[in-house]
Amino acid sequence: MKPHDKAPNGVFCDGLILYGFPERGAIASKGFWIEPPDQRGASVARLNAFQDQVRAVLALATPGRRLQLQWSCDADYRSELLAYHDATQKVPHPGVRRVRNERFIRYWERMQARTLRRERLALFLSVEISRYAGNVQTPGGLRAHYAAVIGELQAQFEDFAHTLRTLFQGETPVTAMGDEEHCRYLRDFLNPSATEHNELPIHFDSGLSIQEQCWFSEGVGQPEGGFVLDGQYHAILTLDRWPQRTRPGIITHLTGLPFLDYRITVNITPEIARGEIRREEKAIERLAGEYADQKRHSLAVALRKKERKVENLASGFVRPFEVGYIIRLWAPTREALREKITAMQAAIHAMDGAQYFECAIPTTAKKLFFASWPGWTHSSYRHRNHYAEDNYLADLLPFSATFTGALAIAEAIYDGSHQNLVGLATAVGGSPQHAVLLGMTGAGKSAVMHDLLMQTAALFAYTVIIEEGLSYRPFTETLGETPIIVHPDAALTINYLDTQGLPLTQLHLASAVALLSRMIGVPGSDERLALRSAQLTQYLHQLYRDAFTEWARRHPERAMEASRLACAAHRWRLRLPAGTTPLDAFVELRDRRAAGDEEAQQFVADLSEADLTQFAQDPTTERLVGQTACALFAPEDHPTHGALVDLLAFARFPEHPKEEIDRLATLLRAWSADGAYGQLFDGVTNVSLRRPVAHFELGYVPEQAVELKAATGLLISGFARQHILALPRVQRKRIIFEEVARFLDVPGGETIVAESYAQLRKFNCWAVSIVQQYARFKTSRIRPAVIGNAKQFFLMRQSDRGDLSDLAADLALPESAIDVIQHYPLPEQLPAAQRHSALCYFAPTSQPPQCGTLRHIEPPAQNTEPAHAITSTAALVA
Repeated sequence: MKPHDKAPNGVFCDGLILYGFPERGAIASKGFWIEPPDQRGASVARLNAFQDQVRAVLALATPGRRLQLQWSCDADYRSELLAYHDATQKVPHPGVRRVRNERFIRYWERMQARTLRRERLALFLSVEISRYAGNVQTPGGLRAHYAAVIGELQAQFEDFAHTLRTLFQGETPVTAMGDEEHCRYLRDFLNPSATEHNELPIHFDSGLSIQEQCWFSEGVGQPEGGFVLDGQYHAILTLDRWPQRTRPGIITHLTGLPFLDYRITVNITPEIARGEIRREEKAIERLAGEYADQKRHSLAVALRKKERKVENLASGFVRPFEVGYIIRLWAPTREALREKITAMQAAIHAMDGAQYFECAIPTTAKKLFFASWPGWTHSSYRHRNHYAEDNYLADLLPFSATFTGALAIAEAIYDGSHQNLVGLATAVGGSPQHAVLLGMTGAGKSAVMHDLLMQTAALFAYTVIIEEGLSYRPFTETLGETPIIVHPDAALTINYLDTQGLPLTQLHLASAVALLSRMIGVPGSDERLALRSAQLTQYLHQLYRDAFTEWARRHPERAMEASRLACAAHRWRLRLPAGTTPLDAFVELRDRRAAGDEEAQQFVADLSEADLTQFAQDPTTERLVGQTACALFAPEDHPTHGALVDLLAFARFPEHPKEEIDRLATLLRAWSADGAYGQLFDGVTNVSLRRPVAHFELGYVPEQAVELKAATGLLISGFARQHILALPRVQRKRIIFEEVARFLDVPGGETIVAESYAQLRKFNCWAVSIVQQYARFKTSRIRPAVIGNAKQFFLMRQSDRGDLSDLAADLALPESAIDVIQHYPLPEQLPAAQRHSALCYFAPTSQPPQCGTLRHIEPPAQNTEPAHAITSTAALVA
């Protein structure tokens, strides 16, 4: 063998891999983990844009610099599962812990059995070291020389990493490897059996060479071809001819095979365009002479093809490369290896005319194996390298990834559609990611949401569910609560005028006006609707002023406290960023005082009597005192619906027409305690929301009472939202609206939902809206508010393809995802052993946008903790 045909050797030094000897020519390499987005569900435009990005990466291979792509697949979800397990052990509730332990054990056992799949991609840049030490002979001088060389190289690699991140525009994470990562990667590469069983030593020694600490067994050639390494039979294939045509996504023929034990290495060496042009020009001259002698059409076609190639090369439209495309497969037996080779050969044949070369001679296989070592791009064995241009080479590079969703920060974990795991998170960077779940009847919406709520239950201090049908009853009862059944004859009262420990805000008033508008019916014109809303708002303001006056007369000390709180919140707001609402300022000040914050305590205490008097008498701020006082009201201090009806009937404002106000009073009286709809809307609130789960069931409200059902849904959603805003902001909350369009499609509803979603996010609350029929939802007033504020979409089977098309247009959903969603099976159509609910997870606001399938598989019923549940991470690692 030639020297470079043998196994390369070098050292790990200062975050670099150094192959060879500095004074006789050396190669410095550095690896970068690349996490490209899963392109299987991407649109054509997105695929083409990604191809352009890959071509830009290829342009970074310039004379003296070479690229190497290392693609592999394994079953390793160890770190993510252990993080999920550690979080599970901190869960106090046994029911929630049982659900999470079942999920962990299921996936851990599959990982150990290697039935999971995860694709990984590493990109290595190698740079030739040509700087000569000269006559420097002293140890100190050589150290300084080599330190300068390493410093220059590190600067080059840092610049390369920065360029990569810029090219991918933040859509593809790029992580540089250090010495330990390089060592671990080479150990995994050279010892597949030990890697599979997690038996590799993890100690890194910078004083040892690459072979000394990474290569633990010699490759033994086999007469049948290939070699045995680390107890595994290995075979080497190369691409011997490129496909006749390429397209974005063609590489999935190779990267999507249903087994794990293979790797793809692509060594990319830039060529000088001028040399290739000269060779093609000579070929053109030869073809022109042949064509002049024989006017054959095939010669004319070949001649035009050569001319286009020269034109493209000369204009810089394409870049030439020499590429070595090496595929290594291994298996514990020859028979198993033969099966994998056959599958790989079939996959290559399916790539539009591509051809392979199988190494039957062990020596050749070992040479190609040595040429594929991570970071080593300078093997002298180049007989299986081929000419390529970046316009089609970009499609053949294994920039392939496994869709994992938010697995790195997963709060819940599910199966994917390609033996992968997918993680979901309800918050990113501390910001709740509002969601929408869409699916037809029988698609499994309730089962998916029940499981998601259970897996994430320990993260939330408060959960509100508003539904029909008691689908979430098992979840509520598992957490030790019972659903609140709402119907006209129930002894249940919810005072929609109760601010629940918060100041009176415009959002609260808008919610009350929207509910009142629902009660009295929608008028025939927008002008009359606006007039009614203005009139009702005026009477509500008067009602609260009267309530404050009466309360202040009975509680003068509390009234003084309200004045102090109002003044403090108003001044505190001036210290906060622009756009902060009065409610934001009040809640922040309240929470900081409750936490014992000395600055907030002192800030309130420093307000003088003169400050309070001036604040209460200033026309621009005096109203804030009464509004803030509502936060100190007891439930019985708040005005009621009956009081509003009496105000309309007996204290009409002189500027309002008597007939109109009397009509409003008559219509609203039907919703009072003595009216047709019972006491639900009128009186002092007698239901407590101070529980972990507030589950409201609206299914007992008669279907024929459309107005009552809509008003009830609006009442409860506003009441629950107000309680969420009143809770400490540090606590995480969530609210689930089942069939949201049914009870929020009211005049002004879109404004309320939009403001609610914005407020809920700021108050650390995750909101989920569940929709069954998109055709109905897309025409509702609240669709823009819900869709515009949602950052995650869970899309299940739809009965109408037209609905999917409309949905795709509204969400910018990739068109390829439409066919996938349309062909999701319904759980009832599947055999019991394979039953699952399939859904598409789409996060358009993430970088990059994420789109992929996940599956919820219902676990077997369990009454106790799994007997084999592991409670120690140390035991797992052992």
